[in-house]
Amino acid sequence: MDIAILGYGGRGKIYAQILERKYKKQARIVAVIETNPSKLAIAKKSHNLDDGQCFCDYKEFLKQGVLADWLFICTQDSDHFAQTIAGLKKGYNILLEKPISKDIGECETIAAFAKKLNKKVAVCHVLRYTAFYNKVKQIIDSKILGQLISIEMVENVGYWHQAHSFIRGDWGKSETSTPMIFAKCCHDLDLMAYFVESSCSTVCSIGKLNHFKSENAPQGHSEYCSECKLTDCPYDAKKIYIDTLAKIPVHKRKYSWPQSRVVPDGEPTLEKVKTALEKGQFGKCVYECDNDVVDYQSSVFEFENGVQGSLIMTAFSPKIYRTITVRGSLGTLEGKFEDNVLYLNMFGKKSRKINVKGLMKGGHGGGDEGLMDGLINGNLRTDIDLSIQSHKMAYACEASRLQDGTPQKI
Repeated sequence: MDIAILGYGGRGKIYAQILERKYKKQARIVAVIETNPSKLAIAKKSHNLDDGQCFCDYKEFLKQGVLADWLFICTQDSDHFAQTIAGLKKGYNILLEKPISKDIGECETIAAFAKKLNKKVAVCHVLRYTAFYNKVKQIIDSKILGQLISIEMVENVGYWHQAHSFIRGDWGKSETSTPMIFAKCCHDLDLMAYFVESSCSTVCSIGKLNHFKSENAPQGHSEYCSECKLTDCPYDAKKIYIDTLAKIPVHKRKYSWPQSRVVPDGEPTLEKVKTALEKGQFGKCVYECDNDVVDYQSSVFEFENGVQGSLIMTAFSPKIYRTITVRGSLGTLEGKFEDNVLYLNMFGKKSRKINVKGLMKGGHGGGDEGLMDGLINGNLRTDIDLSIQSHKMAYACEASRLQDGTPQKI
């Protein structure tokens, strides 16, 4: 299986590394398209590519013949639609990073176009490939919980992850990326739809940017953390990027995230990170950025089969973690994704602890590797027709939020 990768940033690089490490005999990287010359040079060296296999413009790449079986599109959200349509026209099957697009019409256009051309578009909803969430699905489908009543999910983004990605980073502004509910929560919405197995009919959502704005800046702060005299700010860029990198063995630092996003070539060292933070976007005070996406949002859902759902997204958590509670007429199922443990609580009986069997190695609790396994073994579970449901839910959430929680029909 020949693979071309468009966008050799965090996601594209991770998928390429998994394929090189685990599936070298079944797959090969035959082309990389990347606008950043430093990252392109690293990709060329890492995958033994020649000049003719490296492109800085996807349009130039598409002028060639069809070079691969699959084109991975791992670029910024706003670029997905044009690049996917162009790739399909050329004749590629597409592995597309989520979200597909914040425009539902564009999502449906891609799905219809792929069907017309008899091409595949698989969306990188990697959590469907994790052992934890597949165990949740298995228990729900077994009917042991009785009638399914509700699914309650909480996404704890983590204070430092919010600062990195959704304040200082690429997803801080809705206009240039996507609203928070698309960028961060479409995994959760996809899982909810996956578990319920019904179309969502009604959505209500409220949320706003509560804290990370100039009027909440502490007295005596500076525009850049490198110039700031305050020592107890948890959002200090030095603490988030430099101090954490210093604790990692030197030979492992070039793979470290989020530091890899901070430096131009994606391979961080202490000196590179220090230089990048001095006057760069990731060194800026979180109260002096031009971000506008929410830092807390609460949404409720009703599905056509009567099941209800809820999702809370919060920036205000000490760590990054997801929790889920499934309520049935005979019992509940509760768990924390990062622990790989579930608790089955049947009414009138002793709680049962379930240690989920499955590797948590790698990104997204093993989901990144699971996605590549699915691709290689012909077991992809996230066809675009399935993934659009979560995007419809996200679109309705944002529409409701912008109208002060007014219910939205899907």
